[in-house]
Amino acid sequence: MNVDLDAYFDTQKPALTIFGRVYEVDNDYKKVLAAQRKFAAPHPGADSGEMMRELLTDNLVGGRQAADEILAHDMPFAFWNLLQFGVLAAMTGKTVDELREAAENARKEPSFRRAGSKEKRL
Repeated sequence: MNVDLDAYFDTQKPALTIFGRVYEVDNDYKKVLAAQRKFAAPHPGADSGEMMRELLTDNLVGGRQAADEILAHDMPFAFWNLLQFGVLAAMTGKTVDELREAAENARKEPSFRRAGSKEKRL
């Protein structure tokens, strides 16, 4: 039996349209996993602005120039949050709504801390 995965492989890069421009997104699995790890468990005290700049720089084909173009715009915080989900959605092939739901569910899940523990939750 031969399972031909080439039929499923798409070499076209996904894209993100923002502020009237289209940016190709690098969806290489190593970059997807790194981005998911970074946003799933950010370091305490991590600068969210720098994290967003890194996400855009590392994962948009235009790199730092694309990140600077996007971040030069004034945007409300709700859009800032949507931008993060939009990049991750383009990288993973999921919808923004699917990722938001997964994030909400993960936040609701009980932690593995002992009852009464004074450990801070991240």
